[in-house]
Amino acid sequence: MSVAPVTGLVVGKFCPLHKGHEALIAFAQARCDRLVILSYTKPEFPGCDPAQRAAWLAALFPAAERLVIDDAALAAFAAEWGEAARVLPDNDAPEDAHRAFVAWVCRAMLGTTIDRVFTSEDYGDGFAAALARAFGDPVAHIAFDPARATVPVSGTRLRADPRLHHAFLSDVVRQSLARTD
Repeated sequence: MSVAPVTGLVVGKFCPLHKGHEALIAFAQARCDRLVILSYTKPEFPGCDPAQRAAWLAALFPAAERLVIDDAALAAFAAEWGEAARVLPDNDAPEDAHRAFVAWVCRAMLGTTIDRVFTSEDYGDGFAAALARAFGDPVAHIAFDPARATVPVSGTRLRADPRLHHAFLSDVVRQSLARTD
């Protein structure tokens, strides 16, 4: 009897991608056969446009399936597939809007469902439950370092003072951000 491959999901703004994100992604990658990394944010943050986030993720996680989207990518997808145009939910939109959007991206854009979702956030259990309802199959939430003891940083802290927290950035991220200063 063969075991079905496990597909995992990590979702984030990655504005900027920091070593805490990297630790979460590496943790996820070690616990699934296929890892999908989804990045979106609305509004965008300076120095962290979709192309830049895609470059960081490609450089650091070449084996993962990476999807960095913005409203333009959604419009192009809709035009190509003859679907109604969608837009990204705003960062401050209700959790249910983000959960429904991610489920749609998985099904419509990636043609897949997810077995495991990996987060360092309190919302992880509810996120997994919402995906499970959308997919009609179980989705496990695997938490990674919710106390942020391993890498004590957040994107919000980094954006507030990137120079103070530069040690939490990989060289590829730090160098690209230095070019945008």
